[in-house]
Amino acid sequence: MPGGPSRAVLERIAWCESRGNPRSVGGGGQFRGKYQFMQSTWEAMGGSGDPAAASEAEQDYRAALLFVKWGPDQWPVCAAFAR
Repeated sequence: MPGGPSRAVLERIAWCESRGNPRSVGGGGQFRGKYQFMQSTWEAMGGSGDPAAASEAEQDYRAALLFVKWGPDQWPVCAAFAR
C-alpha cells in the first residue's frame, strides 16, 4: 500500500500480537485475527464478519489501512516492533 507500512513492519506487529496466526482469538474473544482486531476497529477499516475468519491477505490490508490512518499506537503493546 503506497504510504503504508512495510510488510516487515506489519509482520513484526502480527508476530507480537498473535505469533502471526490469522485465526488467533484473544482477550476472551474480544481481539481477533493476526493483528488482534476489535470488531469495531475491523468494521471501521471496512471489514465485515469475523476478522479471524477473513483471509490473511485481507487482514494484512485492513491492518495497513489502520496503520496509515492512526499509526502503530493502535497496537499499544506491540507498537515498539513497528519502529
